[in-house]
Amino acid sequence: MMSKRTHINNIIHLPDGSKFSADVAFGGDGPTLPLRMDKSATIHSNLGSQEVRLVYDVLPKQRLVEPKVWIYQYRNGADKPWNSFYSFLEVEFFQEDFEVQNWWASAKTLHRWTVLAVRFLREGETIEYPHQGRGANCEEEINIVGKVMLVNNLVKLNMGNKTTVIRQVNSEQQRLSALWDYFGIRLTEEEAGSINGWDMALTNSS
Repeated sequence: MMSKRTHINNIIHLPDGSKFSADVAFGGDGPTLPLRMDKSATIHSNLGSQEVRLVYDVLPKQRLVEPKVWIYQYRNGADKPWNSFYSFLEVEFFQEDFEVQNWWASAKTLHRWTVLAVRFLREGETIEYPHQGRGANCEEEINIVGKVMLVNNLVKLNMGNKTTVIRQVNSEQQRLSALWDYFGIRLTEEEAGSINGWDMALTNSS
């Protein structure tokens, strides 16, 4: 169980009073669908055999019983133990809050030593990013069948079971190419240069 509040995400409020957690930026083990915030810890199928849920509870280090927090948990099979990934409060964040947390995350946490990008794959979608014709009818049900990930200098693929390495990059230019090829992300020259001097910068120019 984590010991602190560790995440910011989007909370959707519907006219009927129901609320959903829509987390689009956690990573490969994040939820593939919005999770209803109903305090009943409803279990949802995620990718492959993985299951996820939101638990409304206190953190282990809390001395007071309020406020409770929402805790995102996952397990890699119905017979596996639950693991707590992150927690969040129903507190509105402002620009200043994002600036402070962004600095802390980039300078003081695992994000300083990790380059990470994740794209979930829809049924029938190619592994490489479909630069032309991407999009789905909002009335059609979307089925997530896999994910492609850039983790530091490796591009990995998981189609619901085993994760395999499909490309290795050895320079920043190659990493920029991978971001475009698999995620449709193109950085400006200033953005691309911001990694220089940091721990995870690739120095090989080949």
